[in-house]
Amino acid sequence: MKDRILNGLQGDGADALVTLAIDHLLEMNASEFVDPASLASTAVATFRHSAQSGQADAWIRSQIDAATSTAPSGSLRDHLPNEITRSLRDTIALPVTPNRAMVGRLIEHGAVESLLRNLLVSALQGFAKRLRPSVPGAEKATTRLRSLKRVGEGMLGGLGAELERQAEQKAKDFVDSILSSVIAQAADDLCDPAKAETYGRFRGHILDQLLDTPLEDWRNEIEKLDTELLISTANASARALADRPNLEQEVQEVIEHALKSMGDQSLGAILQDADVSDDWRTEAETRASSIVRSIASSEAFDGWLDALLSD
Repeated sequence: MKDRILNGLQGDGADALVTLAIDHLLEMNASEFVDPASLASTAVATFRHSAQSGQADAWIRSQIDAATSTAPSGSLRDHLPNEITRSLRDTIALPVTPNRAMVGRLIEHGAVESLLRNLLVSALQGFAKRLRPSVPGAEKATTRLRSLKRVGEGMLGGLGAELERQAEQKAKDFVDSILSSVIAQAADDLCDPAKAETYGRFRGHILDQLLDTPLEDWRNEIEKLDTELLISTANASARALADRPNLEQEVQEVIEHALKSMGDQSLGAILQDADVSDDWRTEAETRASSIVRSIASSEAFDGWLDALLSD
């Protein structure tokens, strides 16, 4: 009996056993795998211990050091499966029209206002300079003014500087008067249903640039960050979250909600609804069978089987 069991588990019997086990697992409901209260308690206890131990400092620092010290090659796209990047791009590039109020709150910010103000003022000043040569007599006047300037700084020089200052101030005043309407127009344009496809392609373009940027460039950007500030911020956030009195209950509710959304479906039905192919199963069964054969060939398993059969 013992030899037949060992021979089976060390041979083709391992494959049959693994197939049987996976079939059984796929027929089980997802809720049978998880006890929300127990999982929440364990997860929160582990998180609180990590947040209060201070060991996270060394871990975060080591991750940043590893990211900046490794000599990366290629781009992010080179290290991601094509199935992920393609589906991600297709999703991001969908012609979706965003909510106008939300977009308005996002771009109505001092940084955006400052950027647009500088661009508009520079554009107006550049346009005014381009118009000067087309004014009759402007070339002669310019020549005369240059001649007068060589004589020395005088009333005309001061007058010219004052006119330049006033022109610049008028451009700034004009831009300030229209800035709010320009930002509103920008938000309207971003939320225009007729331009949803155009902006969808633009979002796809942004993703392409992120994926195709050499990893060396990303590493250079990471090196600009203040490591200690990142660590202190992460630790402060973790401690604040760990100190929440109802954290365990909140985590349990999240788990319960996720399980409830799955209903009484089996794992196999969930995978089928998600249109997950069966390719994973071939590799999983091969690996699992190899592990079963390895266990069945060990002395520990031999001793366990002797004890089992002796009973």
